[in-house]
Amino acid sequence: MDEKESKVTSDKVAGIALFRQGSMIILLLLLLASSFGFYFSMQNAISALFEYRYTELIRSVFNLIVVVVILYIVKELFLKK
Repeated sequence: MDEKESKVTSDKVAGIALFRQGSMIILLLLLLASSFGFYFSMQNAISALFEYRYTELIRSVFNLIVVVVILYIVKELFLKK
């Protein structure tokens, strides 16, 4: 009976781990979609809020900030030793 109980327990743990991984993938896809939406909405907001001659400068600064944040996140999450 110990083997059956341990198999059932290990199956439950594996199922929970699989559910967590699936949930994480779904959440990351939702985050990606909303990030794209935010990015393009910010581009439109910059066009609407600032004078024509300053829009490209503001967009460049915004894009630079996005690049810096992404590089920081990649460094912290994926390049940690």
